[in-house]
Amino acid sequence: MKTKLILLAALALGLFACTPKPETKTFKVNVNLANANGKTIYLQKDGQVLDSAVIENWDAVFNTPVCDDNEMYGIMLQGWRRPFSFFTDNVDVTLEGDAQNPNAILVKGSESQARLDAFTNSYNDLEAKLEADTTMSQADKDEILKMHCFDYVWENPTDPVAHYVMYRYKWAFGSCELRTMIDNIHHADSTLNNANLKLAEEYVEKQERVQAGQPMIDFTQNDAEGNPITLSQLAQGKLLLIDFWASWCPDCRKENPNVVAAYQKYHDQGFDILGVSFDTNKEAWLAAIEKDGLTWTHVSDLQGWGNAAGALYAIAFIPQNALIKDGMIVARNLEGEALLKEIERVLGE
Repeated sequence: MKTKLILLAALALGLFACTPKPETKTFKVNVNLANANGKTIYLQKDGQVLDSAVIENWDAVFNTPVCDDNEMYGIMLQGWRRPFSFFTDNVDVTLEGDAQNPNAILVKGSESQARLDAFTNSYNDLEAKLEADTTMSQADKDEILKMHCFDYVWENPTDPVAHYVMYRYKWAFGSCELRTMIDNIHHADSTLNNANLKLAEEYVEKQERVQAGQPMIDFTQNDAEGNPITLSQLAQGKLLLIDFWASWCPDCRKENPNVVAAYQKYHDQGFDILGVSFDTNKEAWLAAIEKDGLTWTHVSDLQGWGNAAGALYAIAFIPQNALIKDGMIVARNLEGEALLKEIERVLGE
């Protein structure tokens, strides 16, 4: 399955503050990470840092108030692109792994996390099986994986783990499919209002706001020299592609030659590009621009998946793009030959 780099700075951590129970009971989050001695680790929930600790002899322990909900927590180390998210069920849990491979951290003690791990393993096994099948198209493989997620959410509508799965794999679905799953969840229990469910609902609203035929959403970000670049000013009188990418994204780098070809072919006819980077490392960002020959305007707030413009355009994976003309979104997420054909069509109108 084509790599999708998931928009995770927002993933995960919910919307609502943790309200301790009156008795203020606590549980422990035990962290055991190799290659992390002396580093500060942060415990997060609801998008906020709850506590921090310095890892000594691979270990750190957080005493955490019991909450009225069963939402996700996260741990974060400097150098990670996103937090590692996990369920606790308000009981003692232990996280074990290597700081250099956060995706492989194991969580022990939570039944909800065990269900999530089982789903993730089934997804990974299916993906590996499909990748080994040389007779099937990539589109068919992607559809099978998408339906694997859909079926899990549909069959477990009241389980917070399913709500997390829906939000985690939201990039695979159109807004209609997401709304169908959300409606099924509310039909099963109209009182549900947990964090990942709310995040999915907000994502659908943003996604619908930036589809083809909708007015563009203006934004301003700085270029590499610190000069503010405003989308509406740059797009005035042009056909402009907003290209969301990052130096560390392999699919982005693979697609860059096609974007360069489009720019070289149509720039003199009124086509332009604004690159919006999801980088955090300025040097890596600028090096990729030079190496790939991306000679158009580039901006970034260097916040990675927290890029403010990306949030406005509901960017859940990269590369993505939006084609803008006369203040309107003409098309979304065009690649290769499809991008060339759409540019030629619009310029010929």
